[in-house]
Amino acid sequence: LSDKSLSTFGEGLFDIAKDTGQTFKEVTKAAVEFSRQGLGAAETLKRTKDALILTRLSGLDAAEAVRALTTTINTFQKEAIDSTVALNKLASVDAKFAVSSRDLAEALGRVGSAATDAGVTFDELLASVASVAQITGRSGAVIGNSLKTIFTRVGRPETLDTLESLGVAVRDLQGNTLPALRVLSNLANVYDDLNVSQKSQIDALTAGIFQINVFKAAISDLGKEFGIYKSALDTANTATDAAIKRNEELNTTLSAKLNRTLQTLTQAGNKVGTITLKPVLGNLIGGAGNIGEFVNKQLT
Repeated sequence: LSDKSLSTFGEGLFDIAKDTGQTFKEVTKAAVEFSRQGLGAAETLKRTKDALILTRLSGLDAAEAVRALTTTINTFQKEAIDSTVALNKLASVDAKFAVSSRDLAEALGRVGSAATDAGVTFDELLASVASVAQITGRSGAVIGNSLKTIFTRVGRPETLDTLESLGVAVRDLQGNTLPALRVLSNLANVYDDLNVSQKSQIDALTAGIFQINVFKAAISDLGKEFGIYKSALDTANTATDAAIKRNEELNTTLSAKLNRTLQTLTQAGNKVGTITLKPVLGNLIGGAGNIGEFVNKQLT
């Protein structure tokens, strides 16, 4: 960047600190991580602001928020989801269901790749995590690992063949395997009618021993016409600017106003230092360097 562009970039970072209730130091941590991804200045500022809003709403630190948004953007790139869209969907689901943005973000980091491989969309994944979290009370990390196992297992040929033998639709008319959540939803519609032996066989194939609680929670809710999953999916699908509005509301608090004042003073101090101290220090350091070189030559 040119000096002018770099100055504008710095002003943008101070503005983010004021608008998100964060310190300038926290903002720069996020900006550094995004800039290392090869992003331009404008996109770095945009993602940095979104990450710091996520930090404010979820309790994630700057690095964790950056990781969560980066994982979402990279994993679901076919859906063309940007950081602001992802942020608002997380906040919308967080606000309406018993799951935090932190849990959603932690789950995404663990199951994202497996979900896309299994044909699960971003909104469907958020709804699945919200559903299981509200039923089981498990953490996002645990739910993410469990869903990763389930999505992977349900796509195995052995599992698909067994489900199909029990009357569960697992393929479309062209013979292609249905997305994992479609298969699980079809299974949910017949699961209660299976006998104990058949249920045990399905449980072992799709969830194993350790993920059985999450599997049963997901199946029980997918089978409901007005379940948590369907409601959370609708919430994610219709999300608009929930995170932005919540951030604006938080900016009306006293602590936010005090932080804004502090960051403004810090910004002013930075400008004063650049104008008055930087040239003086530059001359002093330059002079000291020349003196050091002269003394070094005399000693050798």
